[in-house]
Order: sequence, then structure tokens, then C-alpha cells
Amino acid sequence: MAEETCEGCARVVEGGTAQCRARFEALLARDFSDPRFFGVHRLFVDCYCLQHPEDYCASAKSLAAHLVGLAQILDEAASPATGSPDLRSWLDGNRKLDKPAVPAMRGAVTLGDLDGIEEPAAWREAVRGWAESTWEAYRELHPVARRWAAEAGKRGG
Repeated sequence: MAEETCEGCARVVEGGTAQCRARFEALLARDFSDPRFFGVHRLFVDCYCLQHPEDYCASAKSLAAHLVGLAQILDEAASPATGSPDLRSWLDGNRKLDKPAVPAMRGAVTLGDLDGIEEPAAWREAVRGWAESTWEAYRELHPVARRWAAEAGKRGG
């Protein structure tokens, strides 16, 4: 396989975007088969999706799910395994949101920086660092994320 650039996160990886997604899917499977890794499942998914928004944040609602999910985990101590039930409740149904533009640079840390981490505590720490990098890259959308999070908190449950 030739090294190519992933269209989402911009990392150079053998097989490009397809291989980046395959690695993500393999790690998702590990989350569900090994509870020691599931502890940061939602955080892991939100990071990947925010770094691959063309596929995973195509609508305003899907962007809100991942951006607010990340904000609630980092700012409000929501569960990094499952996120906030208020957010899931708020997003249920026919929610109308305006989708802001996502940043071109989506974080200095990518999934590739987590390659080879097989120890659960080190994995949790690395995913947390990835989340902080991704959140920083989305700095211009923090006010939107926090507004949506406040709405979810009022209407959730």
C-alpha cells in the first residue's frame, strides 16, 4: 500500500482515508469486546468524527452530537464512556440547527498518534490528549458548542 493523506484528519498513512477508517473501526470493535478500553469510548468516537466531519458531521445535528459531546466530557465531566443522556435526549426528534463551518485544521493529534497503545490506562490518557487537541482546533466553535450544551441541559433528561 502506498502512503496517502487521509482526507479527514490529514495524517499520512498507508492506504489513506480508507486505512484510517479501518483502524478506527478496529478500535471500535476493541471498545466493545474489552471493557477496559470502553471507558473512553464516547470521547474516542467524538474525536474521530470531528476530525472526519465530511463523513461523520455532515449535518448540523451530527456536528452538534460530536462537538457538544466533546464539550460536555471536557468541560462538564460527562462520562467519557457514554457521554451525556441529556445530549441524546436533546438531539432526539426533529431538531433544527444551523451548521457552522468546521475548521480546516482539526487538531495536531490524530488517530495515528495513538497507534501501538495497548495498555488501557495509557490508552485512556492518550485519548484524553487527542480530545484536548481536537477541542482546541475547534476553538472558534466553543461558543456554539456551549450554547447547544446549555440548551441540551435545559431540555434533556
